[in-house]
Amino acid sequence: MIEKDDIEQLKLIFVTREECDSNNEDINNKLNHDTTELALIKQQLNSILWIGKTTLATVLTGIIGAILALILK
Repeated sequence: MIEKDDIEQLKLIFVTREECDSNNEDINNKLNHDTTELALIKQQLNSILWIGKTTLATVLTGIIGAILALILK
């Protein structure tokens, strides 16, 4: 039979089901928060990339236009 001292020793080593459920719930909440943050970061990155591509296209158009103006002058 398991003695009371043995049970106390096991309680120090292992976590209870309630503690495990609580820890898992905390971890799941943090992961859900991180997933939301990641989605926002991806959306902002797409906006930044779009602005960068648009700016690059504008600069290249200006450079090509300037070169053509010099050539056709």
